[in-house]
Formats: sequence, structure tokens, C-alpha cells
Amino acid sequence: MAGTRLPSPPLCCWVLTFAALLGAGPCVEVTVPQDPVMQERGSSVELPCHYKTSVDKNFMLEWRFAPASTAPEQGKQILYFTNDKLYRPGSQAGRLSLLHDPPTMGDATLQLANVRASDNGTYVCEVNNPPDFYGSGSGIIHFTVLMPPSTPVCKGTEYAHIGGDATLTCSSVEGVPAPIYAWSRVDSKTSLPLANMVQDEQTGKLQLTNLSLAFSGTYQCLASNQFGHASCQVTVNVSGTAEAGVIAGAVIGVLLALLLLGAAAIYLFWYRKKDNKESQSTCTGNDIREDATAPGISDTSLQRQDSDPGSRFLEQPVSRPESASTTKSRLNMVV
Repeated sequence: MAGTRLPSPPLCCWVLTFAALLGAGPCVEVTVPQDPVMQERGSSVELPCHYKTSVDKNFMLEWRFAPASTAPEQGKQILYFTNDKLYRPGSQAGRLSLLHDPPTMGDATLQLANVRASDNGTYVCEVNNPPDFYGSGSGIIHFTVLMPPSTPVCKGTEYAHIGGDATLTCSSVEGVPAPIYAWSRVDSKTSLPLANMVQDEQTGKLQLTNLSLAFSGTYQCLASNQFGHASCQVTVNVSGTAEAGVIAGAVIGVLLALLLLGAAAIYLFWYRKKDNKESQSTCTGNDIREDATAPGISDTSLQRQDSDPGSRFLEQPVSRPESASTTKSRLNMVV
């Protein structure tokens, strides 16, 4: 029909034609799933691999495995078939088998029993059939092991003050798909204000703000996905002493120290003043008093003079010494 364009032949046909002209054999085509293969831990899985070629005595099948942290090119041989014999040199040997043994009918599907977390990674299926060196002789399969979360580890602020904050964390080492974390209060009789509780379901972080005594208690973290769940707990203790109270206590302590220092200074001042007064009293004690007894006159003679009226005429002040003649003249006048 005029104007109608015929589809171009596939690339493999061109390759086959070119190979036929050169006298070479047909090409090898390997087909594997494009999407990742997933299976739950502990079960068995099949990694499909199909090929197209004319199997000859030189036919060889090889499977290689590269862990999740390794590039596919660095994968190690775990199974190969050649000369009608099957070899399994890898650490997974006891759990590996072929769906069809021998794999000479176009199906090289690999079976893996009792799947483990260490089986995560890349699997390469490669078929060689000399002299068929054309086409795509290998395929890459990405395998993911599905598993429940491992027991998480709870950490965080276990002791806090009123008005302060507390941060709790929760994390599981294993879990595919990634677990979701949910925090809750254990045996809580009263509901806590949601505004004071901020949690991240992806990271497992719980933030408690503006704490009160009601926040004291045990908190539980639950890590879960569609294959299982696990939990851990941590206890938070909120004390009745706020940070402001601590500061106030420190200020009061400083004031008391100042008062004690002031009292000590006043006491020292008073003691020194008293000591000065006692020193002055000791210095003035040698002065002669008017009522003091003259030297050489006893208290008995003074009492006798008080009882004799006549003797009062002889009473004279002793404040000043007198001469002997003056005293004699006064006696003659009395006689």
C-alpha cells in the first residue's frame, strides 16, 4: 500500500543476520524482572532468570551475589553450572538450589530458602554458550528482605525540673519497610496536654516541653510495620524544684552569708570597744579618793572617834600635811 511504512526488524535479527554472515552462532538473551523482588524473612524466594540460546556442551550458567553495600560488579560467585555439574561455593550454599536442574531448558531460576537479612542485595544471572557471544547474556535482580522491626532502644532525659524540657529517642536497627514510631504514657490516669508533646513518627523522637509533676512516669515507644512490632520503655522523673527556685536559693544563700559577715564585723567592733573601756578603768584606779582611809589609821580607831563627841574636835581633813608646831598650838587651845 502506498504511503505505508513497514516496521524495521528488531536489533537482534540484524545481529543474527550479521552473525550468520560471519559464521558465528545465534545471540544469547537473558530476561530478569525489572522491579525489585521482595520476600519476608524466614520464608523462601525465587529469583527468576530465563534465557534463549541453543544449549551446547559449552553451556555455562553463573549466579553472583553482591550485598546491599557493594556494587554489582564486585559480586562473588555463589552458584554455577558447567559440564552438567552444579557447584555452590558461597556461604549460602546450603540454602541455594535451581528451579530446574539441569538448567538447560531456558530456565535458570534460583531458589533461596530461609531468607535472612544478610541476603539483601544484588543478584546477577549470567549465561554463556560459546560461540554465542552476542546479545545480553546477563541480568541483574535487586532483592529486598522484608522483616519486622527489631527491639528498639529507648534513650533520653530521665531527670528534669519543673518548667524544663525532656527529649526521648527510639530507634530499631532492623525493620523493612522502615518502622513507624509511636510514643505513649504507660498507666496514665490523666491525659497530658498535646501542646507539650511533639513526636516524630519517622525518627522516633519525642519532645516534652514546660514540664510539670504530672509528666513524671513511664513512657513506651512502639516500633511497627506490616510485618510486626516491638517496643521499649523509659522513665522520666520531674522534681519539684524549678530552675528559678534554684536561682532564688542561691541568692538567699549569698544574702545569709553577707548577714553573717556583717554580724561578725559588728561583734568585733563591740568587743574592741569594750576592751578599750576596761583599759581606761585600770589606768585611773591609782587616784586618791576623798573617802579613802589615811595611811597609818585603822578602821577601828575611826569608829571609836565617831562614838566620842569630844573627839570630833580633833577631826581634820587629811588632804594636806601640816607642820608639828601648828598641831601643838591647836592642842594647847583645846586644853
